[in-house]
Amino acid sequence: MLSKVLISVLVLHICNAYNNANHSSDCILVRSCPEAIRFAGNGNDKEKNKKLTSSFCGIEIVDGKKLPKIHCSHFRTTDDRSAFTNESPDDAIETHPNLKLLPEKCGKINGDRIIGGKVADLYEFPWMALISHRTRGGPGSKDSLKFKCGGSIINSKYILTAAHCVVGKKLAGVRIGELDIDSKEDCQGEYPDIVCEGHLQDILIEEVIAHEGYQRLPVKDDIALLRLRKPIDFSYKNAAPICLPVSQRLRNAVLDSKIATVAGWGITDNGSESHVLLKVDVPVFTTTACRDLYNKNSNTDTTINKICAGEMKKDSCSGDSGGPLMVEDEINDVYRIVQYGIVSYGPLQCGSLFPGVYTNVSSYVKWILDNIKP
Repeated sequence: MLSKVLISVLVLHICNAYNNANHSSDCILVRSCPEAIRFAGNGNDKEKNKKLTSSFCGIEIVDGKKLPKIHCSHFRTTDDRSAFTNESPDDAIETHPNLKLLPEKCGKINGDRIIGGKVADLYEFPWMALISHRTRGGPGSKDSLKFKCGGSIINSKYILTAAHCVVGKKLAGVRIGELDIDSKEDCQGEYPDIVCEGHLQDILIEEVIAHEGYQRLPVKDDIALLRLRKPIDFSYKNAAPICLPVSQRLRNAVLDSKIATVAGWGITDNGSESHVLLKVDVPVFTTTACRDLYNKNSNTDTTINKICAGEMKKDSCSGDSGGPLMVEDEINDVYRIVQYGIVSYGPLQCGSLFPGVYTNVSSYVKWILDNIKP
């Protein structure tokens, strides 16, 4: 429950402060900032009032109610990097013989993308992959195929996804280049500036490589690779690899308060699967906040090597499993899209107070390099 002190202080100052509100990407709903909620329960009232008032940055109408927003970063502290126990020595990665298998050209940012749009642009995420599962039909009927998970292209032969998407599953193949599952040709724009794309690549899977430490409950090492039978053709605009946080700087990047993007064909807020690729921007939690939320009833830390991200009404959902959590970052003086997370699990109700949980790719770079081959 939100602290009464927190709500009352912010409500009193909403009218006076709103004109000076700063609507930056760090400005989020109070109830989506556990650090602020925790702060409101400690310290003296004078100190609380001053800091809470100074952090106020606007209001948002949710279900017809005006709710206060704050700069959550004002209440966050730098996290202890020791939580990431899977991190490998820098030289084990920087000199890894398989490093050359990851493409230098990756994660290109589409300049024509739809900023803030819910539907992805035609060529915005060319590294998105759909994983097809064989589902058992009724007596006497054949198995049917259904896309149940997502993944990301990391080079021409490998798809990165979640282990829970492949362990114990009957996989049929991978589709590259899809936007609208229900359409043979995807078109966007308005006449006369209409762009259409109809080339898809459906590729069979040669090998499934799930992390040897994967376990379902509590979730651990939820990461896997799919080696394809034939290479992806990157000559088409709707097929390209995403960047991974390979360099030391990227692996050690602090994502606290950054805004990440998740894309997928998963369950939407009306409870149905989307036939078109959707995207959502989500704030990244600190590892401390992630622990506080998910370890309340546990004696062990279940959030090691994981990232928490999301807020009310903004989250990934079940059909997005295996898809990437993406952040723009600089590589060789050029801004590119880097995959920092893999959609793993979250609350039963998507978009609730609890954030989604993502496998932290930075903690598994050496594992990825160890398990790919030419």
